[in-house]
Amino acid sequence: MTDRIPFTRGSRDGPALRTVIHPAVPQQRPSVENLLRIQRTRWSEDLLVVSAVGEVDLATAGRLEHALRDGLPAATVLDLTEVSFLGVAGLRVIESAAARAHVERRTTGVVADTRPVLRLLHLFGVEAHIPVYRYLDSAIREVPHAFPAPNH
Repeated sequence: MTDRIPFTRGSRDGPALRTVIHPAVPQQRPSVENLLRIQRTRWSEDLLVVSAVGEVDLATAGRLEHALRDGLPAATVLDLTEVSFLGVAGLRVIESAAARAHVERRTTGVVADTRPVLRLLHLFGVEAHIPVYRYLDSAIREVPHAFPAPNH
């Protein structure tokens, strides 16, 4: 919003008007907990489902990384169906978790069905090395049985 106030310039034509722009009052950014909620659900002894709700960006990627780091069973499914934004920082976390799982002879799958998430996964070719599913039930059925090939 702008307000016009008179500003005298010493001109013989009278006062000139200049525009004053009032800076917007900064709004408090929602907390990281409100931007991204994560739930870990032990589906079975060998399967963990990690569900994310919200935005996965530079500010929140650490929360996702923490959820994908410790106490992981033979198979992990990352459910991103409720993620509205996935940034490159989040993508790096997913790829790093999948690489660790491969080295540790575990499996990982990703569930995504929103355009912003699918687009980033496709642009970076994630589906070439991490299985991506549109439905959670498909991932739950298939990921535990898709053990990685032995390292040569």
